[in-house]
Amino acid sequence: MTGANKADAKSAGRDKLPLAGVRIIDCTHAMAGPYATSLMGDLGADVIKIEAPSGDFLRKMDQKLAPAESIYFHSINRSKRSLGLDLKQPAGRKVLEALLKDADIFLTNLRVSAVQKLGLDYESIARIRPEIVYCSVTAFGETGPRAAEPGLDLLGQAVSGIMGMTGEHDGPPLKAGPSITDIVTSFLLCFSVTAALRGRDRDGKGQKIELNLADSGFATMPNLVTEYLHTKAPMRPWGSGHPQAVPYQAFLAQDGYFVLACLSDEIWKKICDAIDHPAITQDERYVKNVGRIEHRKELVDALQRLFATAPRERWMQPLRRLGVPCAPVNNLEDAVADPQFNHNGMLLKMEHPVFGEYTVVNNPIKLSRTPAAPFGYAPAIGEHSEQILTEAGFSREAVQDLFASGVVVGRGRV
Repeated sequence: MTGANKADAKSAGRDKLPLAGVRIIDCTHAMAGPYATSLMGDLGADVIKIEAPSGDFLRKMDQKLAPAESIYFHSINRSKRSLGLDLKQPAGRKVLEALLKDADIFLTNLRVSAVQKLGLDYESIARIRPEIVYCSVTAFGETGPRAAEPGLDLLGQAVSGIMGMTGEHDGPPLKAGPSITDIVTSFLLCFSVTAALRGRDRDGKGQKIELNLADSGFATMPNLVTEYLHTKAPMRPWGSGHPQAVPYQAFLAQDGYFVLACLSDEIWKKICDAIDHPAITQDERYVKNVGRIEHRKELVDALQRLFATAPRERWMQPLRRLGVPCAPVNNLEDAVADPQFNHNGMLLKMEHPVFGEYTVVNNPIKLSRTPAAPFGYAPAIGEHSEQILTEAGFSREAVQDLFASGVVVGRGRV
């Protein structure tokens, strides 16, 4: 995927995509909101990213693409246009109101106090555009005992219980490697927006969507929450293992780790056939999952001693042949090179006119008739300001005045 960001949907063939004709006003920053709108932009939505003149703070997060240019930002902000707009000024508010008149979706992840101060709350936006699907993303929710607290993925993982369930059994809590509450919230945003649009198609009414990082994290553990509430037995981390199934974890072979997943007694029989080790396979304690859980340590230790005697492919080959779930534990560099991801088209090359080529993770949604079509690079602050304002009906003179006053900024004008 190369070339400049295109405004004309028809010229890019984007009018055939499933979200073509949907306009999104994106007043989010950081990850959860921008990644969601990028995925929706891949599917044809016209995403207008509104940034303050100083820009999304992630733009300068790591500066690994170029000085003052963050890989983090560029990895999650394709398939959109940027408008540099100062919403603190009344004239900036007027610009937003003009854009809202034909918008379908409005997103914000500012803190509740900032949303109220800027007049970006649902009631204010809905007065301008009653049909709007309004999305609010917060750390813990708009109301409640934690509502006023700042929040990021780390805090979402901590409060939701994810960190308390991650790590070795007797070790300290660990953050999941990815920004999991951000990412899950992004996916839920895409899902909830399309559901709300479907509802609007049916009854002509918009509505408000509320998502928060803590709830998203909490929602990743439905089986664990229900078990705890039913048994009242404290839940603790199991490393790569699972509290409800054994063996279900990583094992170290001679040349690296692999995972083995046994979710039924039928699979255990297949594991026994694959490893062909009578001291383990003929032990009556391990026939049923309840027994394997009761004697977890003995079984896991025995399997670990066995698997350490040979390379992992020695074990995975017969396990795979019998249909037992198993896989190598890839480092990130291994995952990037894994032929399955290449086959699935999960790496996408982008071409930036200044910084050159870089690679992003492709959209994971596979549609047979209207597949996602990511376009363009992550735009500069206000790269499309003039274009967007012209489309919204502002005269050439009005656009020039907005730039001159600093209400609007754009590439080459900052």
